[in-house]
Amino acid sequence: MNLGSPNPGSSPSRARSAGFTLIEMMVAVALMALVLAMVGGIFLSVINTREKVQQSLDADKGGYGLLATLRRDLTGVYAYALGGPAFLGENDEEGGQASDRLHFVTTADVAESADGVKPRLVEVGYRLEKEREGERLILYRRASGYEGDPLKGGGSYTGLYVGVHSLDIQYYDDESKEWVEEWKEAKRLPIAVKVVLELSPREVERIAAQAEGREVSISRYEMIVGIPAQAEPEEEEPDAPGDGAAGSGAPPPTATGAGG
Repeated sequence: MNLGSPNPGSSPSRARSAGFTLIEMMVAVALMALVLAMVGGIFLSVINTREKVQQSLDADKGGYGLLATLRRDLTGVYAYALGGPAFLGENDEEGGQASDRLHFVTTADVAESADGVKPRLVEVGYRLEKEREGERLILYRRASGYEGDPLKGGGSYTGLYVGVHSLDIQYYDDESKEWVEEWKEAKRLPIAVKVVLELSPREVERIAAQAEGREVSISRYEMIVGIPAQAEPEEEEPDAPGDGAAGSGAPPPTATGAGG
């Protein structure tokens, strides 16, 4: 028996099929790399989309939050019998963009005095100012107990939001039936206030837009708030002429017979 003779049932081609050739391994590696590239692209796309949605939500949260604060303050506007004007809307610009200011008195529960007692009337003010180092606009707000002159614009202001693009406030005049850009009427209040707030994109969003070669957008928010208060009491119509004094509202004198 010849032990050195090859197995009669084996052949060179069958021996080669027991493993992978170099070409097969290269094709497998290329396919795996292609699949990983596709999965990685989808993964990065999901991450970028999530970041954009989160940035949009953050901007909306800031914009709607600012409008909610303004609405709360404006719905409590009070100007009756305060001894002078208590509502002032000033039209202004900063860098070619609307930068309006607003001062008024409100009954909204938005401030506390030094002794912890909440004042019944609160002076509120809004204004835009540039940050000390940079070009961004900051929205400031003040809220302090009423001290007799809400239009002087004094008091301590607190920054609400950094990166405001513009703040445009208009007032609906019931006499002219038009929206006006400012309000300086001492004896009347507007019946509604329209606020248009624009927020600049954040720095991260700006850089991402530049990297993708697209234009960065400015977020815009708008609301209209009705003003139910009055600055002065409504004029009463004179009484109809009769036995009483005209316009006095006094009842007519009681008739007495002769001899009591």
